[in-house]
Amino acid sequence: MANLKKKAVIQTKYGAHEVILEKDTKGYAVWATNLPGVVTWGKTIKHAKEMAKEAIELCIRCLVEEELGSFSHKKQSKKTVAVGV
Repeated sequence: MANLKKKAVIQTKYGAHEVILEKDTKGYAVWATNLPGVVTWGKTIKHAKEMAKEAIELCIRCLVEEELGSFSHKKQSKKTVAVGV
């Protein structure tokens, strides 16, 4: 059985994201082309797209929270130094 790959666009609350769907023996593997590490699977194309939407949204939410946490941490770590003149 040849692996069939298909591009699709998933609409999320964070915008549109391109994914690649690849048929395997039990369903469809799917990964986001612009978000490394976002890989999931579904029994049908519809299920794979639903799983991809959820994975993309979770990834982006985590990235935003991580960045905000990093920003907050940097902001709190500022120190004031008095310099005599």
